[in-house]
Formats: sequence, C-alpha cells, structure tokens
Amino acid sequence: MQLARSGSGDQKIPEKVMWALIDAIESGQIKVGEELTSERDLAETLGVGRGSLRECLGILEFLGAIENRGYRKVVVRDADYIRRMISLVRVSDQEGIQDDFSEFRQVTEAAIAELASQRATEEDLEQLRQALEALEADPLDYQNDVRFHDALARASHNMMLAATIHLVNAMLGDIRIRFGGHEDYQKKTHASHCAIYEAVRDRDAVRAREEMEKHLQIVEEYRGKYPEKFEQ
Repeated sequence: MQLARSGSGDQKIPEKVMWALIDAIESGQIKVGEELTSERDLAETLGVGRGSLRECLGILEFLGAIENRGYRKVVVRDADYIRRMISLVRVSDQEGIQDDFSEFRQVTEAAIAELASQRATEEDLEQLRQALEALEADPLDYQNDVRFHDALARASHNMMLAATIHLVNAMLGDIRIRFGGHEDYQKKTHASHCAIYEAVRDRDAVRAREEMEKHLQIVEEYRGKYPEKFEQ
C-alpha cells in the first residue's frame, strides 16, 4: 500500500506523517482496524527518515491512535482523532510557546517525580537507571534526555501524564538540543538527573519533587543566559 505525499514542504515531520495518514484513511487506502504498511515503505513514500517516522508512530501509539499488535501496527482511531493530535502539534508554532512549555513542565514534571517515588516498580527503576547510563555515555544525544523523562513519567503510573509528556517532548523544540554542546550544562543536568533518580529510588516523594524543581531551574537559568538560542 502506498500513501500519497501530503502537505507543504515546511511542515514538521510528525505533522507531515499524520496528514498522510489522514489522507489515506479518508481515501480508503487505510481502514480503521487495518494493518499499516511497513515502516520502510512509509518512510520512502513520505521522504522522511525511518527514525523520525518511528518517533511519530510511537506518539500516535502512545495516544491510542495506533496499536502495536506483535509485529503489526494497526490504526484504531479515525481521521478526526488524528486531526486533534495535529492541533497539538501546531501549538509549537505559537509565539511565546517556550514560556508556556516551561510552566507546563514545572507543574507536571514535579508531580510526576513525586508520584514516581511512590509508585515506581523495580522494572521502572531499571529503565531509569539505563537511561542515566545512556546519558552519561552519550550526553550529546538529546534523545537520551528524552528517554529519562519518558521513563520517569511512565513510572508515575498515570497514563495521562505519561502520554502528555511524551507528546510534548516529541513535538516541541526543547533546550536539550539547543544546549547539547555546553559541557557545563551537561554536567549540571546529569548530576540533577541522578539526584532525581536517587530520590525516586529511595521513595522520598518530597525530595523527588524538590530535585525536579531544581532540575527545571537549571534549564531556566540557561534560557536566561542564552536567550538568542530561543529566537525563532
């Protein structure tokens, strides 16, 4: 099955993929409940990398538009549902979104850290530990930072929080990639990630929240120090 190319060349990759899926669903090329074509074919048709495509499909899966059934990915939501996801993608184009993003993280991620300290399983803690190891091994790969925050959100065992954090991390421009080359930023945030992990591991809810608040303060300090990195 081939998907027609859709949208303008300046679309963000996740939005481009979502519009292509909408076109295919509305044209009958893909039906709700039907298996998607392979990632390789989709990526070739859309002209995007398989990693970017996989990230977008993962978002849709996390939000319930796609289900992973063994080695198959099946569309389980209609085109209107995916349109609503695109409305969230477009948030990233709005003026002042970085300030909103910062406030969002301050509210949600502090709560996530607190819940994770109360609810994390041994498997959750292992996922967090592995994310920390990946960050230490390759601090320039911002996806390792995303991996830690996603793992922490899953450890909260609140799927609304986990899904929202996953979506926002994937869709919005973030300080991780902007400050990837700053060694002092890497050192500070890595130490902060470790402190969050240790508080969660120790089941200390108050400390987990405080360490996350300190972590986000580091981010804000660098936003203030290098405002030019946030110019559109």
